[in-house]
Amino acid sequence: MKAVNRSLVKKAAVTATITGTFLSVPAFASAHFGYDLLYKGKHDEHVKNLQKVLKQEGYYKLSKPTGYFGPATEKAVKQFQADHNLKVDGLVGDKTKQELDQYVRYDGVQLTIGSRGDGVKDVQEHLKKLGYYTGGLDGIFGQLTRLAVLQFQKVNDLRIDGIVGPETFKALHNNPKAKEQFKVAGESTVKVQTLSSRKQLPSTSTKILYMSATAYTAYCSGCSGTTATGIDLRANPEAKVVAVDPSIIPLGTKLYVEGYGYAVAGDTGSAIKGNRIDLFMAERNDAIQWGRKTVKVRILN
Repeated sequence: MKAVNRSLVKKAAVTATITGTFLSVPAFASAHFGYDLLYKGKHDEHVKNLQKVLKQEGYYKLSKPTGYFGPATEKAVKQFQADHNLKVDGLVGDKTKQELDQYVRYDGVQLTIGSRGDGVKDVQEHLKKLGYYTGGLDGIFGQLTRLAVLQFQKVNDLRIDGIVGPETFKALHNNPKAKEQFKVAGESTVKVQTLSSRKQLPSTSTKILYMSATAYTAYCSGCSGTTATGIDLRANPEAKVVAVDPSIIPLGTKLYVEGYGYAVAGDTGSAIKGNRIDLFMAERNDAIQWGRKTVKVRILN
C-alpha cells in the first residue's frame, strides 16, 4: 500500500472547500471587497481594503495593510467571524462581506453630480443591490445615479438633496431599506414603454420612415423633465420616449427606432419638424455620443 502524502490531501481539501464556496456563495456587490471570494493566498486591492477595515476594528495586528491575504489576515478574519456569529472558516464570502460592509467608514468626500471613481461605483453597487439604480457600474455620478440617491434618501428618511454625504453613506452601509419594500411618495405611476416591455409590442409595422435623429435629456437647459404627453422623465429614466412632429407621427404611436429600440412617440419640440426626431436618454454623455444620424423608424401597429 502506498504512503499517503498528508500535505497533498490537506491542500486538496482546502481547494475543494474554496471551489465549493465559489459555487455556492452569491456575489456580493462591493467596490471595497469585490465580487470574488477572498481567501489565504490572494493578493489584490480588495484584500487591502479588507485589512483596513479589520485593522480599524482592532482585528488585524500588522502595522499596515499589505494587500496579501496571509496568516495574520486569516486570523483576523476568523476572530471577526467568531465575534459576529458567522461561520468561522477564514474565507471572506457573501455573509462576511455584508457584515464587514457595516464598518466601512466615510472618507469625508461628498459625492455629487460629476464625481467619479471607486467611491461612486461603491454607491452605485449598493443602490443597484437595493433596487434604486438601474444603470451601469461605471463610477460616474450622472443624473441616473442622482435620481437613485434621491429615491434612496426619500425612502430612508434622509435629507433629500441627491448628495452622498456622511448620513447617506452611513445609511447605505447600515441596514438600508430596499426600494421594492416601499412605495416612494409621489413617485410617478405613468406607464411608459421601456426595453423590458418589448414583448408587449406588436412585431409588425405599417410604415417605415428614414428620419434624422438627435438625442436629449430630462435636464437640458429649459427642460421641465415632463413630456408633452405627461411622462415624467426624471422619475422614469429608463423610458424610451421619442419627440416627434405630430403631423408626421401622431403622439402615442409605438415605434421601433434603429439603434435605440422600442419606444413611444411621447414628446414634441420646437425644432422637431418634418422627418426629424429627438430621442430621450437618461445620461448626457449618451446623448452627446449619439450626435445626429439618419435612422430607420418602424411605425408599429
